[in-house]
Amino acid sequence: MSDSATNELLYQAAKRGAEEAKLMVQMEPALAAGENNDASSYNQRVAYLVNEAAITAADKIIQAEKIKQRSASSSKQPEKHTGYLRYTPLGKPAETPSLSKRLVVFFIGLLVLIVTAFMFGFTGCPMLSKEAALASNTRPCTMQVVRELVQGGFNTSNTVAWDRLAEMTDLYGHRMTASAGYDRSAAWVVQIANEQDKGMTAYTEPVWVNEWKRGSESLHLLIPTRPDGLVELQMLGLGDSVSTPSEGIEANVIPVHSFEELSQMGNSTISGNIVLFNFPYTGYGNTAKFRMKGAVEAEKYGARAVLVRTLTPDTSFYSVHTGKTTRASIPAAAISPADANLIERMYERAKAHKSPAHVHPRVKLAMSSQLHENATQSANIIIDLPGAEKPEEIVLLSGHFDSWDVGVGAMDDGAGAFLAWEAARMIASTGAVPRRTIRVVMWNNEETMQRGAKAYFAQHKHEIKHHRFAIESDIGVFEPWGLAVAADKQIVQQLEAYGAHFLKALGGGNITTGVEDPGEDIAILCDSGVPCAGFLSLNPETNAAPGEPQWENHYFRYHHANSDRIEAIDKHQLRRSAASLAAWAYLIADL
Repeated sequence: MSDSATNELLYQAAKRGAEEAKLMVQMEPALAAGENNDASSYNQRVAYLVNEAAITAADKIIQAEKIKQRSASSSKQPEKHTGYLRYTPLGKPAETPSLSKRLVVFFIGLLVLIVTAFMFGFTGCPMLSKEAALASNTRPCTMQVVRELVQGGFNTSNTVAWDRLAEMTDLYGHRMTASAGYDRSAAWVVQIANEQDKGMTAYTEPVWVNEWKRGSESLHLLIPTRPDGLVELQMLGLGDSVSTPSEGIEANVIPVHSFEELSQMGNSTISGNIVLFNFPYTGYGNTAKFRMKGAVEAEKYGARAVLVRTLTPDTSFYSVHTGKTTRASIPAAAISPADANLIERMYERAKAHKSPAHVHPRVKLAMSSQLHENATQSANIIIDLPGAEKPEEIVLLSGHFDSWDVGVGAMDDGAGAFLAWEAARMIASTGAVPRRTIRVVMWNNEETMQRGAKAYFAQHKHEIKHHRFAIESDIGVFEPWGLAVAADKQIVQQLEAYGAHFLKALGGGNITTGVEDPGEDIAILCDSGVPCAGFLSLNPETNAAPGEPQWENHYFRYHHANSDRIEAIDKHQLRRSAASLAAWAYLIADL
């Protein structure tokens, strides 16, 4: 063959080899799925397929050229034999010696690699199937990182998030807003993040907050037939409540089951007494109104104080949960479901007048709480993982950092805050850089006035338009289920496609638009037009999903209670949820 013919063969082989290599890579099941392949083994497999395609293409083209030459020769008149014709053994063509052919194939393979790189672009990203690309909405490089993050959810040796949460809560205890425990815990997080998490920067931003101090408190039920004539009841003053007079308040208790019943009884029954709101727990959303507004409503009819059956599905004796109440002129406290039922039984027997022993329930309540407005400057915690292409644009992951002064706040919402932190850390640990900045915010003061969220909005008002998405976790971190999204239809559909394709193995890929609000702290961002979502988990007791009966029950057994300890959090569930959130964050940052 002439030099020009050889060059043409090389070009045609390279072109066809590149095309066939691309198809082979896309059709290779292990590569398309991204399963059990690290970057090194992936690239080795791609190189092997490209080489195979090059050799196949070269063989086909050379064989075709042989046939073409034979055809051309057979069409000519045979030349007259004039002497000895050299014998050529079978399998060793005279036209191309074996060594020469292999050199040609080698150079064809090299050219194929160059052409293939040109066709795919020098991105350093693995080549994945068109189906996996979700109609070209996701870059191959992003998909590979997301698959690595999902696989990280199954790495049982990674317990970083749980270990950090356990260490912090063991060291500093609860993180009540304005408390020393809050400030020490915040300083610890910033130090650990800056010292141990490469590529991330942690800092704080100031937040002015109120300070509510519980002080000493007690509740005694007077029962003359008992040896001591009284029984001490477990109780917790409700957040922001006023105190009792120093001598306490002693009065009869009137049980009611609704605000309507309270109104029907009116001043003639309620005035001078203590109101007990005793109601069946039918979900937090249905019953929180009694804790929030009970004191404000009862004081209208002359009540001296309010007791509220604690908001929990748990009927155990010691299950008492605190929480914010709207500040009124009368004190408010929570008691256990069992004690609420005891008081109501005494009330019903006294009304029936069947025995002199059946006395009207009467209690003595003492509370010494104090509220100081704008008492101190505290902080939000921010941890940034800068984006590569659009660093000014932000995907925000969050949970609130403050807790109540009972338990240590491991579940509410230490786990949510550390979930966001761990998701960002997992992304950084892949070595990949997100397209947009991923920002972790640990909010201050969610439990009472959302001062942290308001301060963030004020300090970042100029860049709210650059917030592309905001996610909050504040309903427990267990097995990942998915996101409760508040966004336009196009974004919801894209997230549904992402969840179905990338997160099946790990969980966390479901999307709902009506079960839960995204979150208390990010509400101000949502209201400003930022697409938002709340991160949701399965109920670890029943495997119930969001929206199903009793889905939230497990979370509210520990919510705002002394039982909110690190033991309420499973380290492997926390890791799997963090991997799920990391995958979501990286995908959303690429939108």
